[in-house]
Amino acid sequence: MDYRLAKGVDLHVIPTKQFKMTHILIDFATPQTTTNTTARNLLANLLETSTHLYPTQTALARQMAKLYGAFVSLGVGRVGRLHTVRLRSSFINNYLAQNNLFAQVTELINQVLFHPLIDDGEFDSPTFRLQVNNLASSIKALYDDKQFYANQQLLKLYYAPDSVMRTPSFGKITDLDYCTPASLVQTYEKMINQDKVDIFVLGNVDPENVHSAICQLPFADRNSQLPETPFYFQQAHEDVINQEEQQHVSQAKLDLGYHLPIYYRDPLYPAALVFNGLFGGTPYSKLFTNVRERAGLAYYASSRLAPFSGLVNVQTGIQPTDYQTALTMIQEQVTELQTGNFTEDLMREVQDALINQHYAGFDLANNILEHHLVNQLLSLGEQTDFANQINQVTKNDVMKVASMIKLQASYLLSGEK
Repeated sequence: MDYRLAKGVDLHVIPTKQFKMTHILIDFATPQTTTNTTARNLLANLLETSTHLYPTQTALARQMAKLYGAFVSLGVGRVGRLHTVRLRSSFINNYLAQNNLFAQVTELINQVLFHPLIDDGEFDSPTFRLQVNNLASSIKALYDDKQFYANQQLLKLYYAPDSVMRTPSFGKITDLDYCTPASLVQTYEKMINQDKVDIFVLGNVDPENVHSAICQLPFADRNSQLPETPFYFQQAHEDVINQEEQQHVSQAKLDLGYHLPIYYRDPLYPAALVFNGLFGGTPYSKLFTNVRERAGLAYYASSRLAPFSGLVNVQTGIQPTDYQTALTMIQEQVTELQTGNFTEDLMREVQDALINQHYAGFDLANNILEHHLVNQLLSLGEQTDFANQINQVTKNDVMKVASMIKLQASYLLSGEK
């Protein structure tokens, strides 16, 4: 059930008795730039920490405890070229609570979103400084994970120098120097007044009651300037960009970036999923069975298909001395898929695994909400024939997809001098 609350603000109610909890997702979407991700992430942290009515994190936590342990948090994400701030809330449904808990949680969300701890045009300074330090520490911790670090370096090589896709959705530590308690108010006002807003409610709920409660959130009309499509398109280039870096690591990281111009819900997208499952996306894949298990060249070896940016990303952990051998063998797996050197039985195992994984995902409320959010941002209808589409993929379809893949970037993080 869909409702228009204001121009650029839509409510989507998904009634179901599958879960005992009620789940709310409020998504704020805007085009990502090279400079807005850090401020929006910091803003999300500030909003979930304090409000005027609950000026400390402890006070806010106590209020959630009173609401039968309701959960309200904010974070950031990305869908293609769109940057999103997402409020998530979960709480037991009204039938179990034996009162109108939905309305009470909605009022708490109202306080979080529309009554932040802002005075005289600035966020509370002590809270601001604390969250700046916390965000800097959390970003640093991400890069301390060398597997994550290597992947981020690969993305910098793969994407064009002026691409917003080079900037992580969580932001950069260096950008925190430009954030102030006053500038974050501008970021807040832009988000709350200009972002495209989609509100999803999933649970054992009555749509009209949900609509009545959510209408109390004072969203105003807005002219959201979203691109016609959030997909990121990049032309493949002829030369492979290679980079090697030395750090104090005991295990080398070899990451590869392939261009594959197939996107979410494209006609060839089911075949691309099967190709990726055969390449490195499942335990049945060639990277796993040939490179990791049989040749023993990798501690881990996997591939991931990025459905909004035309990228297939390979991540491996290897011995530094095996670099050239591993690189050659990974490329050989691509060639095997291009020439059809895989059995129908193997393809069936991958297809079954993809179907099982897809439907198992719908056992989790957050996955259902994410699925609906992506469809909404892409203006796509509900997909009801996923299994049929995967089962119809043929060997020739996989070979066709494999023939479209092109290596673009290679990054090696090694401990060797």
